[in-house]
Amino acid sequence: MTHPFLAALKEKPLLADGAMGTLLYARGASSETSFEQLNLTNKSLVEQIHIDYINAGANLIETNSFCGNRYRLALYGLEKDVWQVNVWAAKIARNAREIAGMPVFIAGSVGPTGKLLAPIGEVTKDDLDLAFREQMEGLLAGGVDLFIIESMSSIVETAVAIKAARKLSKLPVVAQFSFTTEGHTVLGTSANDVARLLIELGPDMPDVVGINCGAGPGPSLESLHEIASAIANVGLTPENISLSCLPNAGMPGRVGNRFMYISRPDYCASFVGQYIEAGARLIGGCCGTTPEHIKALRTSLDKYIEDNYKEKSKAKISKTFPVNQTAIVVENEKSSVTQKPADFNSIINKLTTNDREKFFISVELDPPKGAIPRKLLQAAEQIKLAGADTINVGDSPMAKVRMSSLATCLLIQQTVGIETIIHFTTRDRNLMGIQADLLGCQALGIKNILALTGDPPSIGNYAHATAVYDVDSVGLLKIISQLNQGMDISGNTIGSPTSLSTACALNPTAENRALEIERLQKKIEAGAQVVMTQPLYQLSDLSDFLHDFGKCPVPILAGIMPLNSFKHAQYLHNEVPGITIANHILKAMEAAGDKGAEIGIKLAEELTEELRSIIAGVYIVPSFGRYDDICHMIGKLKSKNKIIAS
Repeated sequence: MTHPFLAALKEKPLLADGAMGTLLYARGASSETSFEQLNLTNKSLVEQIHIDYINAGANLIETNSFCGNRYRLALYGLEKDVWQVNVWAAKIARNAREIAGMPVFIAGSVGPTGKLLAPIGEVTKDDLDLAFREQMEGLLAGGVDLFIIESMSSIVETAVAIKAARKLSKLPVVAQFSFTTEGHTVLGTSANDVARLLIELGPDMPDVVGINCGAGPGPSLESLHEIASAIANVGLTPENISLSCLPNAGMPGRVGNRFMYISRPDYCASFVGQYIEAGARLIGGCCGTTPEHIKALRTSLDKYIEDNYKEKSKAKISKTFPVNQTAIVVENEKSSVTQKPADFNSIINKLTTNDREKFFISVELDPPKGAIPRKLLQAAEQIKLAGADTINVGDSPMAKVRMSSLATCLLIQQTVGIETIIHFTTRDRNLMGIQADLLGCQALGIKNILALTGDPPSIGNYAHATAVYDVDSVGLLKIISQLNQGMDISGNTIGSPTSLSTACALNPTAENRALEIERLQKKIEAGAQVVMTQPLYQLSDLSDFLHDFGKCPVPILAGIMPLNSFKHAQYLHNEVPGITIANHILKAMEAAGDKGAEIGIKLAEELTEELRSIIAGVYIVPSFGRYDDICHMIGKLKSKNKIIAS
């Protein structure tokens, strides 16, 4: 069976990462200590570099083990730590891959020993074999996918390393030589020597041979052409062996007390097509290259693939997993919704930036009580067609058990194609669960979070259920802010930062207004981008609060819940926390009699117009599933928006 790395390499060119030592030094590691020892003493530093390369678009990352053999480590008194250094080199890379969530290959980096063979030097082939096998065994135990034997100058030492890898496992082997600008290694190995080595190795021949380090993009391209010609002359073809090219970022120049590589990312990336035309299937960078270089190479490689591999694939290689590409089919009497998810980009973010002048309309839906979402999705489709901007989804409101809000949001976005705002409570989740679900929101495209503490279980239909409340809504906002910076609440990296937008709740009619003002200030300081009020029933509910609070620095969405009857109004006023209905509204509903629903909608429309000057929009809460009335109300609001805009 073909190894996945080799299969991927045959399908399309792959992108490796860039320099490890360059970034370790730039990020504070001392050049007078062993960079490989950082695998034991500063794992997070090494891990973050791997993550940065993965996020830049690398398909392959190399372990921090280039000098991980006994001879190189002995220079720092670490010769007894070969196993630990290499096991952890692989483990750190694997953990970085898991954090980043990308399907990258992990290559065990094996560099030269720095020793010369007898009689010039003091070591024998057996000594080198032992050193290479010792290092590779640690990398194997740590879980590498392949070996990269790199920056080699000696043809003999390279042969020993390749044979050691072949004796230990059936993993793919990449062998790379460090060619100088003169077209050979510092020990005189030429392209023809490389070709002869491949023939001599026979069945032990590496799967990939190529160039890394030694020179910049231009000279490395010339050396790549020479190697390609040399191996073709001995009868080898791309079916027998692949080529690689991972040059430096040019030649280093002295800047102050440091040597700096000066080749810009765009310059290095300009060679991508030429490398591939010369036969390279694995490209990347070595000394001096950074995630910025790899990102530039990624862009060039994607363009080359798109332009030249259309006959093999209609989709270009991407650095991300396709997410939510399977359409969910929901049958109903009127239609079959079979839409793929839209490419949403945070409706809250739009509300706070580009579309500030637009009057925003959201509609709140509760998840179904069972596992059948048909009715909910029909309502969502109806609301979308009416012109709503988004749908916000409750999280077991009133502490009554319903389908999870996350699942409901996903169903709506995938099948109906309208963005959602998830009500996310801390009531049912501990700190681990909160972060896990927020990461799930990010992965599934649920980017808008209304941060709530949540109703206590005692008021719902599972009175004996226990609440968690590790944090409240302010704490939740802080957690989201931390995730958006790429870290969990303990300061551990999560790979790519999340891009979650946040809203918070406000009860402007709260009895303790001073406390509510203090809480709102804390929520905004914690990162809330939008305020969503409890349902309002008169202008003064909000205007009086803002008089005491001052100008709100973020947009406000007013909650609008049309009343259905006098009995409904009494229930909300007396039994639902956070809702207060003024006496004159109660009297109007009482006088409405059997026309309560009609009057309730009229009052809601009038209130919306009164509030329009101090809010960015509304979120409408339908009563008793009266979606036809709500859709009619949305239509009127949309018409009003057009009149104002004109």
